[in-house]
Amino acid sequence: MWGEDVSGKEVRGGQVTAAGPGTTLVGRYLLAERLASDLVDVTAWSAHDSVLNRPVRVSLLAGEHVAEAIDSARRAALVTDPRLTRVLDVGTDDGVAYVITEPFAGITLSEVVAGGIVDAQQARAIVGEAAAALEVARRRGVHHLALRPEALRVDGDRVVVTGLGLDAGISGQDQHDADETSRTDTLGLVALLYYAMTARWAGTSLDVPWISPDSVHPLPAQRDATGVLPLSTLVPGAPSDLSELCAKVFADAESARARAGADRATTNDDTQEFDSLSAPPSSPADLVSALEPWGSLSVVAALPTFVQPAAPPAATRVSRQSIRSAFDVPLSTPPGTPPPAVPFHRPATGRIHRVPLTGSSSLPDGASYPAPTYADTPAAYQAAPAGSATGSYPTAPPPPPVPSAPVGLAEHAPADVPAPQAQTGPFTTTSAKKTSVKTTWIIMPIVLLLVVVAVIWGVKSGLGQFGAVVTPGAGQGGSGTNGAQTPSETPGGGEVPVNTEPLPIAAGGLLDPDVADPNDVGEKPEAVPLAIDDDPSTFWYTYSYNSAAFGGNKSRTGYTFTLDDEATVQRIVLDTNNTGGRVEVRAITDAEPTGGDVLASAAFSEDVELELDPATEGTTFVLFITELPTNPEGKFRVELNEITVY
Repeated sequence: MWGEDVSGKEVRGGQVTAAGPGTTLVGRYLLAERLASDLVDVTAWSAHDSVLNRPVRVSLLAGEHVAEAIDSARRAALVTDPRLTRVLDVGTDDGVAYVITEPFAGITLSEVVAGGIVDAQQARAIVGEAAAALEVARRRGVHHLALRPEALRVDGDRVVVTGLGLDAGISGQDQHDADETSRTDTLGLVALLYYAMTARWAGTSLDVPWISPDSVHPLPAQRDATGVLPLSTLVPGAPSDLSELCAKVFADAESARARAGADRATTNDDTQEFDSLSAPPSSPADLVSALEPWGSLSVVAALPTFVQPAAPPAATRVSRQSIRSAFDVPLSTPPGTPPPAVPFHRPATGRIHRVPLTGSSSLPDGASYPAPTYADTPAAYQAAPAGSATGSYPTAPPPPPVPSAPVGLAEHAPADVPAPQAQTGPFTTTSAKKTSVKTTWIIMPIVLLLVVVAVIWGVKSGLGQFGAVVTPGAGQGGSGTNGAQTPSETPGGGEVPVNTEPLPIAAGGLLDPDVADPNDVGEKPEAVPLAIDDDPSTFWYTYSYNSAAFGGNKSRTGYTFTLDDEATVQRIVLDTNNTGGRVEVRAITDAEPTGGDVLASAAFSEDVELELDPATEGTTFVLFITELPTNPEGKFRVELNEITVY
């Protein structure tokens, strides 16, 4: 077990090692700060990956189950879902076993419940999202087996399950019986539901050797002669389906423990949906069917008013774009989180990511902002320094710049800058008066001459602008309601306003006009947010087909995006991992809900530029894939990294 001796150095089995802040693991991961972990045989560190230039979480392993933990973590690395913390690397260095994962985001369910129990709808959404994520893992043969409040996090409007693979391995859990492991995860998920609504733990006991006794241990569930107290008894008005679900799952667990050691003659059909009148759910998929549908996830809104965090100042409050998950649940970062820095490279290919032109906003595409309001005084205007990741962002455009003062360097004017002093009283000497008179007679003719020249230049410039007017229908881009514009030359010689600043995207979605089945959720809906998340290393993708014509199942599929406000769209840039195929752009209106005329089309490549002809004013547009391209592995599927709209 890892610990610390009196000198602060890491020790293992009585032998002092060099692991600590500043240590570099396998020549790549620079350890920074010790992090909390509720696992006895795991020491966690925040670290920096010098190869991919990103923060990571390093877990150093000890104990008798290191080999099982390494093997389990390797299998978990094959599972990809935005609601699961990804395993990035696994290995050993000088006899020290390690697992590298994404940094943990959000707050644990224990911390959520510490602020107040969660209402039924929010509990349904939290556990439903977790169940959907673990169903993805189950289909790859990976189970969690160590679900507890510390392993479930809420990051704004997003649920994150941590410890997949690692926790089961380090605890020595047997993962060979697929049916039994599915039931174990299902019991853990329902116990999390019960805990969120009652602050009581009804799952498998957490008083086990592999969980640190110093970690948070929830109070055990209250029981009567029949077992765990019903949810409806502790939570008046609790939905009957949730009460029945908890009662059946806990009763089944009690029955299983009672006949431990006996052979179980039960089967599990992955395709059969859960029926509330039959057996309890036995897999995460069954639990998803029992809980759906659920709505938006906003745990803070579900808590009592007196425990809700105070709203951030107006200058730092940022409204983030709305994105959707596999079950139509909006996901976003927590309110008040500043937009992330614009990515400058793609780790996958090394291609340089597009950056807005000079004069355009450096904020990420897709962010929406509060209505412009000026501060009470000019000095109150705030702007973040260049390169700042946590600075304040302005809520309104700055007032006209003062030539003598740099723009946006500090929150307030420096205190040591002297204010201009007003002159009072007459000049005190006759010589000063004479000098003033002479200077005036010299300067006045020069000033008059400059005024005349300025008037002549202004008249000529004003009249010259009439020659730049372009008649309608000449193919120019519209002015748009968002985005900066710069003039560009047309073949006719006129100047046309061109959008140079990306237009904010509010939401993404799917459109499959050829699919009539109402239960069809579309092409990978859980990955929809990844095409508008300002991270070109993630992507929305379709299923893989055996031909470019969708295997004969349909003629097209669409990805929709909705702008924050109605705007004139001139150009759409797609960052993809594809070649070949065909994509076209159409505008969606109430009159044409599946899209109107084709505004632009092109074949897929790493960077696709779609020039709309003509530029079109609207709010929602659809990218129809009419012919599937291939990805780097040669599969027929779309991989759309980012959408940028001008």
